[in-house]
Amino acid sequence: MNIIILKESELKEGRAEVSGRRLKHLKETLKKNDGDELKAGVLGGKLGTAQVEQVGEEKAVLMFTPDNDPPAPLNVRLALALPRPKVLRRVLYTLTCLGVKDIHIFNSWRVEKSYWSSPLLEGIDDFLIPALEQAKDTILPTVTFHRFFTPFIRETLPQISKDTLRLAAHPVGCPLKSRPQEAVTLVIGAEGGFIQKELDTLEETGFSFFSFGERVLNVESAVPYILGRLL
Repeated sequence: MNIIILKESELKEGRAEVSGRRLKHLKETLKKNDGDELKAGVLGGKLGTAQVEQVGEEKAVLMFTPDNDPPAPLNVRLALALPRPKVLRRVLYTLTCLGVKDIHIFNSWRVEKSYWSSPLLEGIDDFLIPALEQAKDTILPTVTFHRFFTPFIRETLPQISKDTLRLAAHPVGCPLKSRPQEAVTLVIGAEGGFIQKELDTLEETGFSFFSFGERVLNVESAVPYILGRLL
């Protein structure tokens, strides 16, 4: 971790006690002792510096001083068809590191129904805190799940994508001539792609289809690759 994330509820007059994973990192990786300083941030708030007041066997006491804002978010809203839940967690970790703050996970024809009952869809925020620590960020993304394709595409997605460029990744799409200069709402389907009815619905909602070539990528590779080429 490149910073230690503190929660607002842990702070009392600027002091916080850390234990467990954070304590282990502070002692074994950073090798901090009493009086040392380290980078820290408050979840949902400022970045800053924490001074180690006391390191013990079970906890450390830090004095936090905020001094600057977290990095600006990526100017994109992402809608992603639900992949395998283990893959989803890895993709969400990457998206959090990249600074995508508005993420929508939706159902489509080629999404396995069993994915929606996975316990891995729960507790997402706690899983993503290490991604914030990696990226020196403090703002968690909003991750929203949409179980039904048609209501999401026809009713919710138009509101999400209002005042943005609407793009959907699909193998038969046209190459993009240049990087967009405005905010983007990006839709990425399941690894098997969209069926024709879904393509028609997206087109009716105002989305244009684009492709970055003939290579077939899995979701875990495609998401960061597309964002890197697009933005």
